[in-house]
Amino acid sequence: MSAWLWLAAAAAVSIAATAWWYGRREERVRGRGLAALLRGLALFFLLSAPWLPGFADSERSRPRAAILLDVSSSMRRPVRSGAADSRIDAARRATVELLGDRQVRIWSFGDRVEAIAGGAIDSVTPSAPESRVVEAIELARASGADTLYILTDGELSDREAARRLARRLGVHVREVRVAEKKQGLAIRALRAPRAVAAGDSLTAEAELTAVGRAGDTLRVRVALGEDSLDARALVAPADARIATARFRIPVSGAADTSEWRPLDVIVEASPSRIGPGASARSWVRVTPEPTGAVLISLDPDWESRFMAPVLDRSVPGGCRVFLQVGQGSWVEGGTRPTGGVSEARVRAAANAASMLVVQGDPAAVPPWLRSLAARSPAVMHLARGSGALAGTGLTVEGVLAGDWYAETPAPAGPVSAHLLGASAAGLPPFSVFRGVVGAGGTSVLEARLGRQGSTRPIVLLVTEGERRRAAVLAEGGWRWAARGGEGLSLYRGLYAGIARWLGERRADIPVELADRSPRAGDSLRWRAAPGVRDLHVRVEDASGTALWASETSGSVRSVSGPPLGAGDARFTAKGLSGDEPFQLEVPFYVGVSREDLPVVVGTPLDVYPADAERERTPPGSDPPVWPFALSIALLCAEWLWRRRSGLR
Repeated sequence: MSAWLWLAAAAAVSIAATAWWYGRREERVRGRGLAALLRGLALFFLLSAPWLPGFADSERSRPRAAILLDVSSSMRRPVRSGAADSRIDAARRATVELLGDRQVRIWSFGDRVEAIAGGAIDSVTPSAPESRVVEAIELARASGADTLYILTDGELSDREAARRLARRLGVHVREVRVAEKKQGLAIRALRAPRAVAAGDSLTAEAELTAVGRAGDTLRVRVALGEDSLDARALVAPADARIATARFRIPVSGAADTSEWRPLDVIVEASPSRIGPGASARSWVRVTPEPTGAVLISLDPDWESRFMAPVLDRSVPGGCRVFLQVGQGSWVEGGTRPTGGVSEARVRAAANAASMLVVQGDPAAVPPWLRSLAARSPAVMHLARGSGALAGTGLTVEGVLAGDWYAETPAPAGPVSAHLLGASAAGLPPFSVFRGVVGAGGTSVLEARLGRQGSTRPIVLLVTEGERRRAAVLAEGGWRWAARGGEGLSLYRGLYAGIARWLGERRADIPVELADRSPRAGDSLRWRAAPGVRDLHVRVEDASGTALWASETSGSVRSVSGPPLGAGDARFTAKGLSGDEPFQLEVPFYVGVSREDLPVVVGTPLDVYPADAERERTPPGSDPPVWPFALSIALLCAEWLWRRRSGLR
């Protein structure tokens, strides 16, 4: 109801109530007309109090305005394609127009809020990585402003949160956009493996986001160094949607040593239509051999046939199998036997593996393999005889008599989550089961003699510093997988859990970037493996110019560095991992700032008086005081006059 309508209703009710009372209920004495007038006025002021103005300083009651200026890095861009003026220049001109001769407070916002003096607006440099305006609205309202002008290019990170806050605080907000709505397309994310073997194929996935390009046909090209694929067509997604392009690139060459190659994904279109971020890069290490799991079987049986697929899915980089078919004669599992494999190739594959699986008699393991198993970060032993298992501190004993059956549920431990719900009921006994001596192992799954006798561990896990070992003491587990059903589930869960436990903490990467795909404006951070100390990190650009360096003494788990500009860079890290020195050099790519990517700007952040009024405290709950005081005074005057006139 409007104020004038309410006042008219209050007047009508006051007149009607007073006329009825003094016309019907009171005696007709001289002077009762003045008493009726006093009561009517008292009722009117009492009923209309919420809609009457308060006695306030006119200067204070005048609307107070504030200007909020966006200083995110996207404000450096032109106001439109091909224009000479930047968005911050347009915002400065709009600020001067809004100021006029008034004294208006100005705040800048981005990733933080700062007050700006009126004469200092020309020195403001837009460089913030985000556009968050909520904090600026709160600060301006706390200073007394009730009318806010937000000068921005429209790319606000918290638009809807700011809209809700403005309505709740009851402020009037007007968004003044200083840039035309832009169209563009960018690569939002590029996912690729960290390493790939020469001769294999690399699988990459790029996510593309677009603004105003829905239905357009784009051409996307991908290249790994000199290996390039023909550009393929892709339909641009609608606003705020994502299109995914997947590629599989054959990796040419047979590198003798590991080398870094750039993986580039490029959208081929006119630069004026696609904007920044239409290309992305990730560095991939090309190694001589696959760097996943390597299973070396000195005593081949069906185990490798069923275990290899489990390891292939569970270990990054997959799994390769080498079978010894005679003294010094080897074949590679999963490939057509066309002449065998040299022992030198088997050694090279084992040295490059992130996980080593050794199947055979511990006493018959060749010296080179025993030495490698002792120093490798992750090893699984499939014991096929008696003897000491390298790097474990365990010694396998002879064959135990009787039928030994797997027993579920598995004991609580590092792998038990992978065996939840698995049942060993109905599974055959192991063909061979051996005992073990040695301390420090953790049992993963246990076997019981004749289903009712004593129990012994089937698999033991051993940790030695940063190195992890698993010892499998039973033979014939592959028969579980061959039966399918519950047996296959138990087999897969057991070996997938062991493989993932072995690969959880690897000591072969002492230092790595926490974010492999940083963007301009993002602070860099490096993770250090446990045991790394006395770390020195140096960052250089593509030309070799030093950009930043840090040296930390003692133990270290992470190092933080400054943000960099877009482009290629590399870091060099050296220090000690345990007692062994290390040094590595890794290239990386810094993408364009998130502020420079196309953004769906949404509806303007305008909160009008009607919107704010709905969120204000109801008018009747905060009325002025003077109408109530005047009503009390009029009622007292009425009482005195009634006494003087002879009314009770």
